[in-house]
Amino acid sequence: MDKLKNKLHFNFETNQQLIKQIGFIDSFKGKWNIVEKRENSYLKELRKIATIESIGSSTRIEGVQLTNEEIKDLLENIEIKKLTTRDQQEVVGYYDVMEIIYESYSTIKLSKNYIQQLHRIHPTNYINPLNYD
Repeated sequence: MDKLKNKLHFNFETNQQLIKQIGFIDSFKGKWNIVEKRENSYLKELRKIATIESIGSSTRIEGVQLTNEEIKDLLENIEIKKLTTRDQQEVVGYYDVMEIIYESYSTIKLSKNYIQQLHRIHPTNYINPLNYD
């Protein structure tokens, strides 16, 4: 233990430099946390946009006529109710599949059976699915 004490015995100037560097690291850590929180909000918004655009593009292949703006409005304002049109069912079903993939991608075992299960998802009751909190 005495060897360690002797190794950590610094002169005044060295102590001041160490304290200054530790302060710099602490300040950097605080700034990094702020940036990280901001980036997370940007990533959430980007995910929301990408989800809407992906749903729009993919469901239009199936003949859905809704615009991206209509899709966004539908997903933001869904309450417990029956979805009345096939377009609404396709859009919300696609959204559900994307959410399953986003939330479980690391544990999904890709197989023909799993893909078929995803294709069978057709919702009838929903509450505000675009709430990413």
